[in-house]
Amino acid sequence: MENINSIILEYLSETEKRKAAEKREKALKDLIIAYAGNLDNFTTDIYTVVIKTTTSSRLDTVALYHDFPDIKETYGRTTTSKSITAVATSSAAKKTA
Repeated sequence: MENINSIILEYLSETEKRKAAEKREKALKDLIIAYAGNLDNFTTDIYTVVIKTTTSSRLDTVALYHDFPDIKETYGRTTTSKSITAVATSSAAKKTA
């Protein structure tokens, strides 16, 4: 079995990579949308880009629970999840992080 410290280090590294990739993806998407302006689609010499606008409607549960506090007890749902926070506690780990 691998050393748990190397597993944690790899997990933290992959988490940071994913966050950076998501940030870059959003920035690139914003650039493409800015380039399109008001167009719903455009064509380059390589790509045809179609931009779909989606509008969604969500229930404002904060306002609903505020106005009808008993509804949460009747219709509320509880979920459980686990998250991981890892902080380097040794000077050796801090140097490699």
